[in-house]
Amino acid sequence: MATHKYYVAAIDFGTTYSGYAFSSRTDFNKDPLNINSNQVWNSGSAQLLSLKTPTCILLDSDKSFVSFGYEAESRYAKLVDEKKHEDYYYFNRIKMVLYQNKKLSKHMMIEDICRKSILALDVFSLSIKALKDHLMEALISKIAGVKIDDILWVLTVPAIWNDNAKFFMRKSAEQAGISPDNLRIALEPEAASIYCQYLHTEKHLGADADIGASPVGTTYMVVDLGGKL
Repeated sequence: MATHKYYVAAIDFGTTYSGYAFSSRTDFNKDPLNINSNQVWNSGSAQLLSLKTPTCILLDSDKSFVSFGYEAESRYAKLVDEKKHEDYYYFNRIKMVLYQNKKLSKHMMIEDICRKSILALDVFSLSIKALKDHLMEALISKIAGVKIDDILWVLTVPAIWNDNAKFFMRKSAEQAGISPDNLRIALEPEAASIYCQYLHTEKHLGADADIGASPVGTTYMVVDLGGKL
């Protein structure tokens, strides 16, 4: 059963930026806030310190994956400078397509920034696969021998999305190599709210560290400041 998995990995596929985090059952039992996240992303020959990377993807003329995030931005900018970009596909801010299009299907097409179209399902699945593969590399670097089926995967989506958009993301994740039995779809505000309930909000007089999670009945507000202004 997926609920008995030893690891949980969450992918935040955002409108402007995306990222991931993971935790083990042992770490969670000791401290629910002991969460691992990637803080370094490649950008050409440089490495950038950031918890997230831009939600953009670069594909070649065969519609095969080239790069994602900062790396995709860097490589595409170089292709444009060298006037070689016309044979490539570059997509960004693709998440909005699922909110704006009410008639989603596996045959739906999506345009890149040069108005060239390919299957939206392929673009989304390759993007999720890029994040999944990056996460697996990070996890394996810490714990040797971890396999994808050892993990319960959580993919967050906006609360305003309809069932068709959620189903489309689920199918994209499955095409990216995540087993449907090991996949959960979570609403972004609900995930944030659960996290807030574990935050240490009290401090004893003279203590160096916060103690105690929010008591039952605590009132709090969750505000989503994501996206691009």
